[in-house]
Amino acid sequence: MLKKRIAALAMAVVMTCTAAAPALAAAPAPQALGVQEDNALVAIRIEATDNAVYGSPVNVTIRATPEDTQYIAVVLGISGQAKGFVTLLLPEKVRILLELIPLPASMSADPANTRDFNLYRYLKQLIDGNDVTVLLRVAEELTALMEILQYYAPALTDVVNGMNDVLTLIRRYLPEGLVTHIYLDEQPVDAGNYVAGAVTLSRGDMNTGGLAIFKVAQKSEGVRQYWAQETPETMTAEEARNFNFAAVVEVDGAVVQNPVVTYTYRRTDGLFNGLFASSSNEVPTEPGRYVQTAVVGGNYTTQNISRTFTIAEPA
Repeated sequence: MLKKRIAALAMAVVMTCTAAAPALAAAPAPQALGVQEDNALVAIRIEATDNAVYGSPVNVTIRATPEDTQYIAVVLGISGQAKGFVTLLLPEKVRILLELIPLPASMSADPANTRDFNLYRYLKQLIDGNDVTVLLRVAEELTALMEILQYYAPALTDVVNGMNDVLTLIRRYLPEGLVTHIYLDEQPVDAGNYVAGAVTLSRGDMNTGGLAIFKVAQKSEGVRQYWAQETPETMTAEEARNFNFAAVVEVDGAVVQNPVVTYTYRRTDGLFNGLFASSSNEVPTEPGRYVQTAVVGGNYTTQNISRTFTIAEPA
């Protein structure tokens, strides 16, 4: 099925590129993209917004020496709410190259947005929001098309090589089996720790940099939580099963829908007032006295709240 799809895609590209040959003739040559055959010493520096906090713009920038060095950068979310986020960042010249290769409008997944459909928009269509494993398929499709497309844009070979190197970075830093969401040219947003790396598009270059670790902090200003419903002093096991033990999280006065809150329950009427009792995340239904604690997580943080309630012995 994949081979048939690639063959059909190749035929469509051939027909479109043949019709657009004059436009493609003006496409930048590999040298214009900064891709050289001679070995070169390349330094890539990745910088991110200092003291970034969720809700404020986060900007990851890549500075390369020499300035015309072309690369593909990858940003991976490795902890917190950011865990599983992956984005590929392309330099302007590479993006322009991909935009110069037209594709049939029929290949667009959005019938209302088919004007000037091109290889860059096709890549975003394939990648954005999908699991990172889709990058393997994207690389395979590009590789299969290379024999057709390299006549019009030889530098695409280097783009494919760069994507393969990026896959190595992704496998190294993301645990196997982790559910991921990958994007093209999107900046990180969620709170958590990130690792970023960059690879040059020329296999001959010696990369002397291109790795950074940065953090987006949880938002705490303007965040508060409170109980959705106050517990009675005593309740039955049936009442406990039907009670709303959830907490409400507000940010700047607005209620957060589906907030990340962890609840723990610990029995306190045992030996030493339950000092050594284990905690559970399940709502208790056995008779006893309990303390419930709510901890806000995800993109927000605020002071924990606790309360005590009793489940009475059955009558």
